Formats: sequence, C-alpha cells, structure tokens
Amino acid sequence: MRTEYCVITGEEHGIYDKINQYFDDIQRKIDSERDHLLNENPNLLLHPHFERRTVGVRPLEFHPHEPIRPDDNVFMLLYQDRVVAVVTKQRNDFNNVQFSFFNRLEDALKDAEEEDKDDFSVGINSSRR
Repeated sequence: MRTEYCVITGEEHGIYDKINQYFDDIQRKIDSERDHLLNENPNLLLHPHFERRTVGVRPLEFHPHEPIRPDDNVFMLLYQDRVVAVVTKQRNDFNNVQFSFFNRLEDALKDAEEEDKDDFSVGINSSRR
C-alpha cells in the first residue's frame, strides 16, 4: 500500500500525526494477529517487539552547487527487527514537503505465520528424537 501527501513548507505538522496514527494502526493489527500484548499494556511505544526509528537522508554525491537537504528523513516501524512500514519525507524542487507512506503488512503477517509453522515443525521433529 502507498499513500502520498504533498504540503507547503511549514504545514507539515499535521502529517506527523498521520505518521504516528499510521504506525499505531499497523502495530495494533500485527499485535492483534500475533502477540496480543496490548491487552496487558496498551502503550504502543512500550511494546517489546516494535521499534520506531527516524533516520536522516543525505545525498550520495555532494555537489558544491546543490544544497544538502538535512530535512529529508525516513521514518520506520520495525517488528522483531524487520521493517513493516516506512514513511519518507523529502523536499521537492518547489520547496514543498512530500511524504510517501508504504507498508508490507500483509507480507509481515504471512512471514510470521510461516515462522510459526517452521517453529511448530521443528518442535515436532526434535520431540521425536
């Protein structure tokens, strides 16, 4: 899934709320399918299997005539050290701020389901020895 927003510089504060809500929704969905830990502690930021990171992006090649854009960022939601959602933030040539939202929720749930099957089969095989 991909969603994009392009806003005028200075108007991006509302998008940060959308990023947090986006990550919250994905986190709740994965927890409801997998961990069920939010029943014990509903604080999403304290969930032991999730981490939220923000990293700055710099151009690979620095040219003296091009400005460095230190406000280009990648916001990530990780589940068990795997990226499950990303939001990129970058300025365009018109000095507007563009946010692009991506997730791999379906793949993450499918990967987790396959891991459960692998764990189950390993348990069966090791108990037969």
